[in-house]
Amino acid sequence: MDSSIVKRALQLLGERLLTRHDADVEVLVVGASAGMLTGQLPRGRTTVDCDVMVIAPRETEGALLAAADDVAAELGLPACWFNTDVQLLIHALPAGWQDRRVRACASGRLRVDAIGRVDLLAMKVYAGRAQDLQDIRDMEPLLHELRFVAAFIDALESAGEPMAHITDARAILAELERLHAP
Repeated sequence: MDSSIVKRALQLLGERLLTRHDADVEVLVVGASAGMLTGQLPRGRTTVDCDVMVIAPRETEGALLAAADDVAAELGLPACWFNTDVQLLIHALPAGWQDRRVRACASGRLRVDAIGRVDLLAMKVYAGRAQDLQDIRDMEPLLHELRFVAAFIDALESAGEPMAHITDARAILAELERLHAP
């Protein structure tokens, strides 16, 4: 999915939600879809899903997922296009993310926020997959953003995150900092 398909799918999702629920729903997207929706990732970037980290109110998840199934059928998207599995990593959201989120779109009863730039960088460093590393390079992080990422990694270590993950994230951060060295 490119950014226009992600936006269209989320707009349709809000419209379909009107028939399934009578309250407003807010979601927080992370990962590539967040970077694509906010213009932080290159125009040609695509993704296989829209990672949804937070759904509020929580009890709307069933209606939201049913509406997402309708959208998948209508647009010919994979059933997993609206991916809530990432919620398993909610503990890895950087502190204060609520104040840095960006409204990505609104449609019907749905309000979609995307994670902010420094939070996206931090989570991509932490994830450290090949595509994440390319996304980080494309985002061209600034030195103050790398400092934020360093503090984020320290906070994860203090919270008891597995040391192998911390070590990998610090290695990525060290390489990024090396690129900023004079």
